[in-house]
Amino acid sequence: MKLAHQKKVFLILIVLIAVCLTACGTLDMMVGLKEKANPDVSDLAELSEFEIVEDAVGEEAYEEVIETAAEPQEEVKMTNIMAYFEDEYGFVVPVNTKIPWEEGIAKATLRSMIAGSETEKRIAQSGLHGVIPEGTEIRGMSIKDGLCRVDFSKNILNTSSLEQEENMISAITYALTEFPTIDRVELLVEGQALSSLPNGYAINKGFERENINLYGSEDGVNYTVYFKAPDTEVMGHYVPLTFSATKVGNPVQFVVEKLFEGPPADTTLSNNIPIGINLRDVKVVGDKAVINLGVEAVKLSEQDFRDMSSIVVLCLEQYGIGDVEFNIEGLTFEAAGLFFEDTDARPVFNEY
Repeated sequence: MKLAHQKKVFLILIVLIAVCLTACGTLDMMVGLKEKANPDVSDLAELSEFEIVEDAVGEEAYEEVIETAAEPQEEVKMTNIMAYFEDEYGFVVPVNTKIPWEEGIAKATLRSMIAGSETEKRIAQSGLHGVIPEGTEIRGMSIKDGLCRVDFSKNILNTSSLEQEENMISAITYALTEFPTIDRVELLVEGQALSSLPNGYAINKGFERENINLYGSEDGVNYTVYFKAPDTEVMGHYVPLTFSATKVGNPVQFVVEKLFEGPPADTTLSNNIPIGINLRDVKVVGDKAVINLGVEAVKLSEQDFRDMSSIVVLCLEQYGIGDVEFNIEGLTFEAAGLFFEDTDARPVFNEY
């Protein structure tokens, strides 16, 4: 009995010793794991910045997004101008176009007419080119009592002929007198008043709006008639020619008669009047012109009529004619057997 009791005590002691040994081993193992998971701070000096990384496993990575509102670009405001260029046949041609608006739009208009300008490049397919020599600058401009004085840089003297100088002065004068505050134009070069340009064109006076593409004498009564230049890559353009007369009683009739006579024989221009169509007479009633054609007009096609009507209307706008009526031997088109849908043709005037 006593022996059995001693065996039980011995077995309990053995179990207790085993448990203690196991616990100590487990504790040592846990301490070792903890040290591996948390290295000494002094060891971090051996790591590069790419080796020190933030462990985001199991967490949602978050990156702050800063929204910036894009500033809207200010839209460039464009404005219509009437500038003047030279075509390949040597005529000064008015052009209705757009340029960015700016204070001093008259100076901007002249800059658009300089050879090599952005406007010239844009309308290159029209066959037109700048009439002011490349590199010319507008040094200053003053307007007082209808007189505009423009000071140009010396590049304006880089002209090649008397004809180019005449066209340049005409183009500058017409472009500036498009503005209601300008009636006359005087030119300075580097602040100095010159008697003439290098090829002899006199600039010792003020220039007014007259005699563009002159055919005839500067004296007398002069009138402008539009003709059509041959088509280019885009379209043909209308060219104003100035004709002289000693005396004219009815300017509207004079201009229409000149148009029907046709352009000068030494030009490539046309009048858009079909061959064989004759003019009987022209009457003005208020702001309406009545154009009476010969009997041959009964053969007009609608397209021929539109072309003819467009150039007649263009020629008469300078006289404030708001309506043009065509008759055939005194009869309306309908009474003469012509039924066209639209008899109010208007020209698309040199728009580029």
